Amino acid sequence: MRQVKKAWIWIVVACVLLSAIVTIIPRLWEKKGTDRVAISLNQTYQNPFELDQEWEDYGIGDPYVLRFDGKYYLYCSTKDRRVGVKAWSSDDLVNWRYEGLVTEEEVSVGAYAPEVVYWNGAFYMYTSPAGKGHYVLQSDKPTGPFVKKTENLGLTIDGSVFIDDDEKWYFTHAKFNGIMASLMTDPYSMEPDQQLNTTLGHWTEGSMIIKRNGRYFMTYTGNHVFSKGYRVNYGVNHESPIGTYTIPENNPILISTANDFNGLGHSATVMGPDLDSYYMVYHNLVGRSAEGPPVRKMNLDRLVFNGDKMSVLGPTHGTPQEAPRMPVFHDVPGAAPLADKWESTSQVGGTETLLTRAATDKQNTVEYNFRFAELQSGGQAASLDVIFAYEDTGNYRMARVNKATMELSLIDRMNSVETVVATKPLPKGTDLAKVHTIRIASSKSSTMLYWDGLLKIEQAAMTGKAGRIGYAWPQGEKPELHYTAFSNEANGSSDAHVVKPLPGTLEAVHADREGDPILQSGLTPDGSEALVLSKKEDGLNFPINVREDGSYLLSVSAAKTSAGSTLVIEAGGNTKSIKLDGSLFADDEAWTKVPLGEFELKAGTQWLSLHGAKEDVTLRYVEASRTEAVPEQTIIKPTAVGLVNRFGGDPGWTDYTVNFDVTLKATTSDEVGVLLRTTNESDFKDQVKDAFMGYTLAFHNDKILLRRVNYENTVEAASGTLAFKPGQTRHVSVKLQGTSIEVYSEEDSHKPILQWKDPNAFLLGRVGLRGASTAWTISPLTITNKK
Repeated sequence: MRQVKKAWIWIVVACVLLSAIVTIIPRLWEKKGTDRVAISLNQTYQNPFELDQEWEDYGIGDPYVLRFDGKYYLYCSTKDRRVGVKAWSSDDLVNWRYEGLVTEEEVSVGAYAPEVVYWNGAFYMYTSPAGKGHYVLQSDKPTGPFVKKTENLGLTIDGSVFIDDDEKWYFTHAKFNGIMASLMTDPYSMEPDQQLNTTLGHWTEGSMIIKRNGRYFMTYTGNHVFSKGYRVNYGVNHESPIGTYTIPENNPILISTANDFNGLGHSATVMGPDLDSYYMVYHNLVGRSAEGPPVRKMNLDRLVFNGDKMSVLGPTHGTPQEAPRMPVFHDVPGAAPLADKWESTSQVGGTETLLTRAATDKQNTVEYNFRFAELQSGGQAASLDVIFAYEDTGNYRMARVNKATMELSLIDRMNSVETVVATKPLPKGTDLAKVHTIRIASSKSSTMLYWDGLLKIEQAAMTGKAGRIGYAWPQGEKPELHYTAFSNEANGSSDAHVVKPLPGTLEAVHADREGDPILQSGLTPDGSEALVLSKKEDGLNFPINVREDGSYLLSVSAAKTSAGSTLVIEAGGNTKSIKLDGSLFADDEAWTKVPLGEFELKAGTQWLSLHGAKEDVTLRYVEASRTEAVPEQTIIKPTAVGLVNRFGGDPGWTDYTVNFDVTLKATTSDEVGVLLRTTNESDFKDQVKDAFMGYTLAFHNDKILLRRVNYENTVEAASGTLAFKPGQTRHVSVKLQGTSIEVYSEEDSHKPILQWKDPNAFLLGRVGLRGASTAWTISPLTITNKK
């Protein structure tokens, strides 16, 4: 998303309650071609949040955010054995006001993971009090009071509702080994459910579905809420919200097991204030409460999309980040629109028109919230037009809501002639006396018209046009006009403009581009798009926010056709020309994550730039990871974390060699292993057994196996012959350099008995031991920085 634009420093007016650290960042320099243009970040925030009136000694667990009529409403789990559901409201996702208990129904004791959806004037809350089955509660306001409408529906915990464009409702909930899903016949009733392939290999919970650009994205979390390895995965589906999901390779998209920031999960996704961006809210664990369980804190991070790929810009914590951007224009016109924002005109016996004085760019997203008011003569207004791309009285576009036919039409007015481009029926049972939302996204490729968040009309031939926005209605039929806004972003364009935090991953398509990089679609394994730098003038510039001073390993996912090409990297005030040597690429893979080397970066906001040279370079993404120097030689006796998997060393180690002795005491079917380049390790009884990310080199009586481990996803990557006799000790050396892993025995220190290049390599991590067999022993591990 994004081309870089000049932003103005906003003076932030303090809300009644501040929920995050709010600062103004000094100006930095934004690169645009070879020129430098001064820019500044707007309001910032910092994870984790501290909200007024959090549940004492419990915090904010399982956060869920509803966006309605331009405002945000936050709900969270209720502390055990307490009654009621707490809620907060916000205009910007950063500053939150406590709204009190939105229900005090008896069934809300210890309410788990309340989620609220709005439909046709009603707010429906789904929650599973104390984890003993679901209830549906209902209110006519997002702040309640919510009243119980059903008895116990069962279906475990963590219920979530998704409404598709065809107005079908779906319910998902938690279960061991995968999320369950069912079609709903009404807001209170679910048909028999089925288990999906969205699983974390154990207990899986906290599901949510969104639909974006024709794709269903499901997020889900697990395994145990008190585990450091609590994490968020996602899947993508092009056909159905309850079909088989593709699970992309960049999972988990949210994880951290660091002592000061861990247990990240139970997320919810919500559209940002700019009408284009998306954000993920989730909680982390802190210490222990007086009653035993950890306290939970709320966090917020930006989501970005690239085709089928979804990524979190984070997780971030402890450092200021760019706050969600507000729309270019937003206001509630109400009964008396402000003259400095609106222009009102009327024709006797004709139409009344209300137009903004501000105008959109060609690319824009506009939102209108309204309801049809009662007329003095009885009944309701006959129609309402929401106007966009307004040039003059004879040239503009509109979406018309027709009360008589209960239809929604997209209309193009050119030279005073109206052409109905498309018409769709309003959802069955629509009550126009209730608040409804129309959102229109206009880009260089299409115009998309949404009714209450559901895509109803997509017109590829109608490309975006600049102009004013507004409303029109028959004279004397005044509608009730609510939150109205526009931004100059559409269909994810803002993903290219947000400042990206490092450490992290930067999608090539989300860079500010120089020259004319070529977009490639349909060639990547994860359904994302790539860019080709085909000449020296082609470049990718990323605005980044570095967490701390230090050394960072930069790597790129490059196409095999890029082998031998040269990249020019500008980072941290230094410029390096780096050849993408063919030896770094995996042999039979189209794409490989290639390490470029380490760069010293200072904390704060700055630019990271990549340019081509003479040969084509095709890139999917750039990755930056914090590193620590590998000692010249050190001995590690892994003890940390658990009994089955023990770890030692530093997660920031990159290339190194590991030497050790392995002894087989007696013939056995057991295996033991040495762990390599591991990160995000966790030890908890109710989770997958191998709870880490990295590699296992496993030893058997007659062979060795190399496995790539990513929590529930374990792949046997390579094997080699290494036979043991009872009582025999063998010396083993493992060399890790870039994408390559080579294993040697004492018999031949020059010819590896196992070698493999990982196309999506874990490039950093510590070492460890796996297994607890009495038939095997492994000596302490000697680590050297020899390559």
